[in-house]
Amino acid sequence: MSRSAIKTMARRATAVTAPPPEERYINRQQLRVLVPASDMTLWRWQRNPNVAFPVPVKLGADGFNYWWLPTVREWMRRREERSAQISDSPDQE
Repeated sequence: MSRSAIKTMARRATAVTAPPPEERYINRQQLRVLVPASDMTLWRWQRNPNVAFPVPVKLGADGFNYWWLPTVREWMRRREERSAQISDSPDQE
């Protein structure tokens, strides 16, 4: 088998086993791009059951927080749905 064939097979295997870009952990800076809120606000949201912001996990030896991106996106989707429901409801007088 030629080297180029081996490299092609290796690339295909990596493409099959690598998670899609959306299925990954993000750090605090990446989270703040998606959710423009202060660290204190995020901390409060995590502890408020009405907000239910995703709780981070500590990965690796650095001890920093990381959030699972699909969970954050799901939280954002639910929040948008709730906002839409509130704005669509008739005013109560």
